[in-house]
Amino acid sequence: MDNSPLPTQIMAVLILLVCFATVTLGQDKGITKKEIPQDIAAKVKNEDAYYGLLKDSLKFSCDFNRNGDALRSVGDGRIYTNESLQRKEWIPGIQRKDVSIVEVGGVSQGFLRFSDKSPQVLSFKGEAMHPMGADWSGTVSFWMRLDPDNDLKPGYCDPIQITEKAWNDGAMFVDFDKDLPRDFRLGVFSDLKFWNPENTPWEKWPIERRPMVTVKRPSFTRQAWTHVAFSISGVNSTDTSNAKATLFIDGKSQGSIESPMKFTWDNSKTAIMIGIEYIGDFDELMIFDRALNEADVRTITNHFRPTTPAKP
Repeated sequence: MDNSPLPTQIMAVLILLVCFATVTLGQDKGITKKEIPQDIAAKVKNEDAYYGLLKDSLKFSCDFNRNGDALRSVGDGRIYTNESLQRKEWIPGIQRKDVSIVEVGGVSQGFLRFSDKSPQVLSFKGEAMHPMGADWSGTVSFWMRLDPDNDLKPGYCDPIQITEKAWNDGAMFVDFDKDLPRDFRLGVFSDLKFWNPENTPWEKWPIERRPMVTVKRPSFTRQAWTHVAFSISGVNSTDTSNAKATLFIDGKSQGSIESPMKFTWDNSKTAIMIGIEYIGDFDELMIFDRALNEADVRTITNHFRPTTPAKP
């Protein structure tokens, strides 16, 4: 991605407008030029191209204001309930008794509440997002509200995990570690045979060599929404250069992973799973087809953040 000043500013503005008009875009009603501040619009010579780029960047969006189905998606955007992480059954809708949509108090309006842990998993099909391929890039953005050390039950917890196979085989996720006080981590695991060709047991891998970003004592709370995003660029690079994955909390980078990455997803078999062993609130899931930089992510954080804390 071009990091020169002008493109960076323009891309940040694009994300602001995506956030401002997510619902409208999802309903394919377009956005009006009145929604763009005059000082920003004046910098854009070709406004039609500007709107086109805006729409093209956001590939998946779900605000959880209605039934949990996506407002915008590449393919099937319905939410499903799976019987387990094995995902042998795909039942349309939210069928977990411990999960509900709360109509008010979310980042913008409604939100998803997980009241207990369950073997069942809520998922969107991988075809809902842009397909994996050469020189792949993307950004996943969402909001959470919880006290990890007090709300989560014993064990690991993945608020979101995207994979075809397993957590350590072509997967990207964020999780809370099982030990108190809980760490918050970004994991980006290439195909298992690529990153771990000797199949070395996980516990024997040195922590510093694991493809993860770890945040000690993360600032999550029951009283306010926290924005989380992770961006990835250069997956399946055609020139063998390093890929890069960065974790953001409330618009600030928490660290990056830089190494070659190889993913061979079949999007028809891949799942965007949310709320694995999670207890807390979840809202405004968006997936972009490019790696946002810190300024872009901060724009999302600042635009969406509620002016007053929502009631837990």
